[in-house]
Amino acid sequence: MESKKFLSDVKDIKKYWLKQSNNPEEVIDGFIHSLLTYFDGMSSLNDFHTILLCDKEDNNVINSNEFLHEEYHDENSRWILRIPC
Repeated sequence: MESKKFLSDVKDIKKYWLKQSNNPEEVIDGFIHSLLTYFDGMSSLNDFHTILLCDKEDNNVINSNEFLHEEYHDENSRWILRIPC
C-alpha cells in the first residue's frame, strides 16, 4: 500500500466522522474505531490489507490474534482501547 493512499484514506475517515456528530468524544471514538477497522483489513476503504502493529522494543505484533476494532469497547458499549501488555 502506498503511503499517499493510506494518508488519503485516514483523511477520508476523519472527514466522515466530523460529519457524524457535534460531540467531540463520539467523533474521536468513531474515528479510532474506524482506523482500527482499517488496520484490521475490515474497512471498505482497505479491503485487501492488514496493517500489523509491532512493539518497537521486542517486535511482537500486537494485533496478530484478534481484531483491534472488536477489542475497542467495554461492557457498556463505550469505546476504549484494550491492548494487553
